[in-house]
Amino acid sequence: MEQAIIAVLKRAEPGITDAVVADLQPIPGGFSRETFRCDVTVTRGGTQETLPLIIRKNPPDIEAILNTSRAVEHDLIEALRTRTAVPVSRSYGYEMDPAPFGEPAMVLERAQGSGQTSALFNGGADENQTEDVIRHLCEVLVELHSADIGTVDPDGALVDPRGVGIRAGTWDEYMDTTFEYYIREYGTINWDPVMMMLLDSFLTLRRNKPRPAKLALIHGDFNPANFLYENGRVTALIDWENSRIGDPREDLGWMVLMDILSATSVMSYPKKEGGFLAYYNKLAGTDITPEELGYFTLFGTANIAVPVHQSVARRIRKEHMLLLPLYLIQSSLPALPAMAQLMGYPGTTA
Repeated sequence: MEQAIIAVLKRAEPGITDAVVADLQPIPGGFSRETFRCDVTVTRGGTQETLPLIIRKNPPDIEAILNTSRAVEHDLIEALRTRTAVPVSRSYGYEMDPAPFGEPAMVLERAQGSGQTSALFNGGADENQTEDVIRHLCEVLVELHSADIGTVDPDGALVDPRGVGIRAGTWDEYMDTTFEYYIREYGTINWDPVMMMLLDSFLTLRRNKPRPAKLALIHGDFNPANFLYENGRVTALIDWENSRIGDPREDLGWMVLMDILSATSVMSYPKKEGGFLAYYNKLAGTDITPEELGYFTLFGTANIAVPVHQSVARRIRKEHMLLLPLYLIQSSLPALPAMAQLMGYPGTTA
């Protein structure tokens, strides 16, 4: 892997004449990619410097939860870095040939800043920064949703990055083809009768579409774990693999759910602006309602539930005997009561 890392760096920076990898180690956490960190000391133009790096590597196909491309992720990150004000880490490059890394992988700059966002809340050590950090986070999200799609996705790779049949010529087409995907794939996730609740959620979403909105580039996993901060500012949004063209309310709705699950309170800040939604509406010139966020909380849950439960179903059917999908049952089944509550089931608590 060390030689593969150096090869990616030299393709990105042909002036590198020497490189030495140090402290290569895995980073725990996360389900969809294998992640590593290291420092690489390089020589360029006779000057030596150390590059802090992150390596994101695909798991074997049988283990994959999200089937996404490191090439597409690289292109998006670099488009955002060079053409917008959205803070991201540089992506040095990718290797789609599985041989060098064992699976397709990408090499990124390791951004400065803390990823311990829980320290911003509940009496945490960085609570003095919370107002400023979340204010900036909201500004960053508005910048992302305002990005010109043709500029950041000129080839249309983010219309259907999972290859599941999504089309996005209009908002209605995007929503309708997404429902078609959910319902079509239900047969692959129906590993237990309780999964009928997921089917009900898909049909409920299709039946109760909200008013249309302008499609935008969305992060796709906008949650308290996917940004870094330092000195009252967001230094980077991270983990772009689920990004796509979609409804911007998806990012807001997903944060509502993940805020609860993470025991944080992102959506309550910036308090001086009346909270995240109020400030977002002010900056974006929109009037998104709490009811719409409830809809897109359910929509986002359905979006991730399909690939997660496909992974679980493969394990239940004993297509493999890996442990991770059994762990996913532990984290995904408790979401079903929350979905029931969002659908208005009587007597359901979450």
